[in-house]
Amino acid sequence: MSTLVQRAALLDEVVDLRIEGATLVALAPAGSLRPRPHEEVLVGGRITPPLAEPHVHLDATLLGERAPNVSGTLREGIANWARLRRNLTHDDVVDRATRTAEAYASYGALRLRTHVDTGSRVAVEALLSLVPILAERGIELEVVAFPQEGIFRAPGRREDWVWAIEAGCHAVGAIPHFERTTEEGWRSVRLAFDLAEAHDRRIDMHCDETDDPGSRHLEVVCAEALDRGFAGRVVAGHCTSLHSQPNAYAAKVIELVATAGVQVVTNPLDNAVLQGRYDSYPRRRGLTRVDELWAAGAQVGIGHDSVQDPWYPLGTANLLDAAYVLIHLGHLTSHAAMRRVFRTLHGANHLPFGGAPVLTEGGPARLLWWPLADELAILRERPRPRVWRGLREPVERYG
Repeated sequence: MSTLVQRAALLDEVVDLRIEGATLVALAPAGSLRPRPHEEVLVGGRITPPLAEPHVHLDATLLGERAPNVSGTLREGIANWARLRRNLTHDDVVDRATRTAEAYASYGALRLRTHVDTGSRVAVEALLSLVPILAERGIELEVVAFPQEGIFRAPGRREDWVWAIEAGCHAVGAIPHFERTTEEGWRSVRLAFDLAEAHDRRIDMHCDETDDPGSRHLEVVCAEALDRGFAGRVVAGHCTSLHSQPNAYAAKVIELVATAGVQVVTNPLDNAVLQGRYDSYPRRRGLTRVDELWAAGAQVGIGHDSVQDPWYPLGTANLLDAAYVLIHLGHLTSHAAMRRVFRTLHGANHLPFGGAPVLTEGGPARLLWWPLADELAILRERPRPRVWRGLREPVERYG
C-alpha cells in the first residue's frame, strides 16, 4: 500500500508527498498530488527526517534497577556500573541494547551513537556485532570506544581502549576530567587525537562533566582540533563545567569551540540530576551554555544519554523528553529558540554521523510524520510520530 500525505509542514513550507514501499516517490507543493484508489491518506501534520541520538550508553541501558543510584551522583553511577560490568554477557548486552534501540525507533530516532565502556571487551564485541543486525531493521548504529574510568587510572585500560578501536569502533572516546590529574587529562586528549589520526576515526569524548570550574579540558580539545585539521570531526559531550566558569573565560572557550568546529552535545536529562550534587542552595542546573554557544555560531546537539541505567533511572528513549527539559532549564522559551531545539533533533544531531539527511523525491522513505503541524505543539504534547524506516518490508516486533 502506498501512503499519500497532503498539506503537511516541511520546515517552513507546506507539501504533499507519496511513499511507496521503501521509496519517497513524490514530493511536491501542497495541492499537487491526488489520492489513488485504496491509498492511505494522511492530512496535515509535519514531516521531518528521522531523529538522531548523538549520545547514549547501550551497554548499560536498562540496568538501573540492578544497581539503584542512592546518592544520585555521577561517581556512584560509575561505581555501580563498574560492579555490573564484571558480569556482562554478550547475549544480555545485545538484548538490552536492541530493546532500547527499538524504543528509540518507535519515537523516531533511526540513528544512534552509543558509547561503550572499553573496560568490557564483551560489551565492545556485543555492540559491534549489533551494527549490521540493527541496520537490517532500519536503525543506524555507531559505537564510540569510551574508557569510562580513564586510561591512566589502572594498568590495562589504555590497551583495552586501543584494542576497541582496532576491533572496529567508529569513534575514539575519552574522559579527561576523570583522569588522575589535570595533566593526565590533557595527555589523554592528545592521545585520543593520535589514535583517531592513526585509524582515521572521528572523536567523541565526555568532556568536563563536572561542576568544577577548574576543569578546563575543552580548550585543549579545541586547540588539538584546530592544529590537526579535525574541524567537523570532534564531539565534546556534556561540557557542564562551562556553566560554572567565569564569564570571561567561558566566552574565550566558546569562541574556540565555534572556531575549531567542535560540536558540543548537551545531555539535559542526566545533567539536570547528576550536576549540582555538591551544592546546598542555590543548586546549579549544570547544563552547558547552549544559548551562548548558539550565539557564537557553535553547533550544539541534544542527547538523551541514559535509558534507565545506573546514572539516570527515568530514561524513555524519547528525544523529545530531552528537548523539553533543555527548554526549561536552559531558559530557551522564545518561539525561535524552541523551534531551534526541535529542529536540532533532526538537524544538528546528525552531524556526528556526517550530516543531516535530506528528503528527496526518488530517495529512501526514511522520514517521520507528526500528527501536529506546529513544532511548539509537538514539544508541548510529545506525540509519537509515524515512522518510515526505508525498508521494503515491515520489521517484526523485537522481543
